[in-house]
Formats: sequence, structure tokens, C-alpha cells
Amino acid sequence: MPGIREWGCGKYFKPIIGKNVTMSGDEPVFMDTQEQITIGDDSFFGHGVKLLTGSHDYLKFGNERQTTRTPEPITIGKGVWIASFAVVLPGVTIGDHAVIGANSTVTKDVSAYTVVAGSPAHFIKSIPHS
Repeated sequence: MPGIREWGCGKYFKPIIGKNVTMSGDEPVFMDTQEQITIGDDSFFGHGVKLLTGSHDYLKFGNERQTTRTPEPITIGKGVWIASFAVVLPGVTIGDHAVIGANSTVTKDVSAYTVVAGSPAHFIKSIPHS
């Protein structure tokens, strides 16, 4: 799919991408695929979004910190909008129709039908729906 740059260190998981997913802009969405990334139908991404499934163990030191990886999956629901230059960290689930503000860092799960923004991302408001 155009607009994606994948990277896996060691084990590689092929992203599961739903229908009508759009990745816009001249800077591709970067996917660290050390663990599974799942993206629901009709979701769309702005410029330079990063989905990072991998991390390192901060309790380790020296070379052991560099080589000890702790990947966790990322799940993005249906109809999610992730605005430009947002970063989604390992283990995060983003609920259906949520909006992630530009330049946000998502460190924890995001409920469906909510807007979050900031670094770290925090709740801004609910999205009315029926």
C-alpha cells in the first residue's frame, strides 16, 4: 500500500489493514512491525504518523537495554482519524471513530468516539453519535 514505510527488527508481522484506509501526504506512515498492527475500515492518517510496536526495557543497562525488546500490538478501530505527526506507542488500542490530534503521543488506550490530543495525549471531548 502506498504511504507506508514498514520496519521490523527480528520477528516481522504483516499489518492487517481494513478497507478504505487512507494514508495521506508526502511523508509515509511509519509502522514498526515487531508486533501485530491492526487498522479498521475507513480509518485515515495524516502526514508522518508513527505506529511503534516496539520498546526497550528501561530496567536494563548498556548493551542489554539496546537488545532487550518488549513489543506489544497496536489496534486501531474503524473510522479513526490520526492527524499528522502523531505517535502511537506499543500496546495501545484506539476505539472506533476516535480522533487523535496532530503531534500527539498516544501512550494509553483511547475510547471510541473521543478526541484526544497532547503529549502525552489526554481526553479533550466526546464525539456525539447515535
